[in-house]
Amino acid sequence: MKKLLSIVLFSLLSLAGFSQTTKLTVNYKFANVEVGYDHDSKTQVLIDGEVAGESGVAGQTEGGSLTVTVPIGTHQLKIVNWALYEGNWEEHTIENDYSIDAIYETSHKFKKPEKLFLLFDLDNEMVVSWKKPVKVK
Repeated sequence: MKKLLSIVLFSLLSLAGFSQTTKLTVNYKFANVEVGYDHDSKTQVLIDGEVAGESGVAGQTEGGSLTVTVPIGTHQLKIVNWALYEGNWEEHTIENDYSIDAIYETSHKFKKPEKLFLLFDLDNEMVVSWKKPVKVK
């Protein structure tokens, strides 16, 4: 019986070691949106190219937040904002005739729960902070 219990305990500990995760909370907002151009938007978080989560739909000036689960370790992180324009969702990019690319990409080592703050300032540039909320200039 002790041998069986030891095997089960060892198996559970081994599985726990391979499935360790943490949380990432992404907070985002837009600044300097022109009147009449406050598009409905949503934001996706991709980890290593796979969608890990998607926010609800809200106006750009409302901003939003979403929390996703991330495996512990170093991963490619990509945050993409999507705008609803004439009934179609499109990436909020210069290529799609928007003021800025509302996309953030980085390689990041995840060890503990973290918060990422993104400010997409349409008159300036994107501001990124891993520590505290960013303010409009």
